[in-house]
Amino acid sequence: MEERTLATGPQLLDCGETLSAVEQRVTMYGEPRRDGSNVVLVEHALTGSSRVADWWPGIVGEGALFDPRRWCIIGINALGSCYGSTGPDGGRFPRVTVRDIVRAERRALDLVGIERIELAIGGSLGGMRALQLALDAPQRIGGVLIVGAHDHHSAMGIALKSLQREAMQLDQQRGLRLARKIAMLTYKSDQLLSARHGRLPDRRGKPCFDVEGYLEHQADRIEARMDPASYATLTYAMDSFDVRDAGDPQTTPALVFVGITADWLFRPTDVRAAAQRFAERGFTARYLELHSDHGHDAFLAESDALRALLEPLVIASAKC
Repeated sequence: MEERTLATGPQLLDCGETLSAVEQRVTMYGEPRRDGSNVVLVEHALTGSSRVADWWPGIVGEGALFDPRRWCIIGINALGSCYGSTGPDGGRFPRVTVRDIVRAERRALDLVGIERIELAIGGSLGGMRALQLALDAPQRIGGVLIVGAHDHHSAMGIALKSLQREAMQLDQQRGLRLARKIAMLTYKSDQLLSARHGRLPDRRGKPCFDVEGYLEHQADRIEARMDPASYATLTYAMDSFDVRDAGDPQTTPALVFVGITADWLFRPTDVRAAAQRFAERGFTARYLELHSDHGHDAFLAESDALRALLEPLVIASAKC
């Protein structure tokens, strides 16, 4: 693994403000070929980092879908995040869009000498980033795998994230805890919570239900590792996402959308509809479905099942 923090210079944002000095944290596993035929860009979701092997086992790592012995895997921490790239660091930060995030990572790819990548893959916000990259820089990419995301953020998704941000405006740290609890309910399904927790008492012996203890545990974890201002920044970026009329079907690479059966944040019907919209506009676009009771989080929680679904596509695109 090689990790670098790259100075990509000033950046004009879609909101009209300029960041005077942008840095991007880049993590690379494996060696790239000069033609980029073994390079895969893995885009992280809301609270992820550039160290993609840490949070996506089964997809990245030795013996995984993308094995660094065959592939060069690149992760870039999103602009506005708190894991090495330029972000708010607890203070005010301009509104950024998914397009802004992708512009910054394109500069980072230039600096590490990656002109072209074979595949881009991501889930949730990561799927938005992968799709935006394909539409903005189609000459740089061979194909895109968009998991648990579609071509615009829904009204329900925006509403839920606005509640999370409102909680943090009332109290940053306690609000971040509440925001994470709300988010976890959108990431899981009723089927999973019923099967895993039901009405059982808390497994750690606290005077509450087990599902309440689970939410407290998730709040503890996010409080220890996430900056509230970064959380707000990246949820605003997700809300801004809408590429329904973007791109050129003559140049954009093949788009593969993956819906998750129990996902009610990015409903599989909406993911399928996005693939259909692109196909009707003349893009090469298809839809696959991951069957899981985990809900939106299935792309992380059931990486083996996701690997089985995607492996035929990855093998077909691999030139190694």
